[in-house]
Amino acid sequence: MSYNAFLGVMSQLAGKRKARIVIDGEVIFFEASERKNHLTLYTKVYSGDGYLPNNVRSCVSSSGLFRWQQSGAYLKLDPFTYSVYLFQEVQMEEGKYIPFRHHFSDFLLVARQWREILLDFEQKDYSSIHVS
Repeated sequence: MSYNAFLGVMSQLAGKRKARIVIDGEVIFFEASERKNHLTLYTKVYSGDGYLPNNVRSCVSSSGLFRWQQSGAYLKLDPFTYSVYLFQEVQMEEGKYIPFRHHFSDFLLVARQWREILLDFEQKDYSSIHVS
């Protein structure tokens, strides 16, 4: 994330306590938490488009949260679209670019990994349908 993008996010957060940025075609949302100097980052990692393949569905608990956790991040299912979002709450020192960039980079890496994992689950589901 460039310093100018960081300033844009900070400006949005100051005004609305919410921000949005697009990096490499991925939309990342930020929300100021109730806790001081905490932000919640989230992004879509799987588009269900109204359908959730069985292999992906088997990962979801009854509460709509996914059973796995990585670095404090968690996956949550949107029950209306069957899309999956990665959420993570991070503690940030206000106005500090370098720590923010590191948290953001880690979050993007985990999001990309989850996109690959869920796509693999989806492919297994569709390949089992075509084999039968």
